Amino acid sequence: MSKAAMQTNNNAPDDSSLHLKRPCLLVADLERSLTLYRDCLGFRLDYVGNADPESYLYPVFQLPAKAQLRFAALSTEQEPRALALTEVKGITLPAPPSPYRGATVIRVPTLASVLPQLRALGLSPITASSFSTPPRLTFTEQAVCDFDGHLIVLYEVQQTAGS
Repeated sequence: MSKAAMQTNNNAPDDSSLHLKRPCLLVADLERSLTLYRDCLGFRLDYVGNADPESYLYPVFQLPAKAQLRFAALSTEQEPRALALTEVKGITLPAPPSPYRGATVIRVPTLASVLPQLRALGLSPITASSFSTPPRLTFTEQAVCDFDGHLIVLYEVQQTAGS
């Protein structure tokens, strides 16, 4: 039996397998960012904490010692701590580069329920795109930049009629 099959059968994590975990986004205002990620997109806020001056976040993100950091862990129903937001105060975060160098891709139940909320927050979604893949799935994607310029690609999946 494969490791993946063993993990599926007993629901125990397999610490030796590849696992993508938790994008961490630097934000200027944590409360404002939570209006998007928690209130609009539906992430659950697990906790908010302050980073100590020796935090690994400083060298990893190349932040000066004068920056004050506060972080939030957010979960989905299927993935604990799926996203982290790190608020940076005391310095001005630079604008993101253009063209974008990455995107956080998030599945939502329906784009139609999220788009009005995005617009109400003052965010401007990029024109949607739809495509189909086997076996009879249709994907609709809609991108938007968050308050800090992070590119987010939202998508929904629909089963299409069979032939």
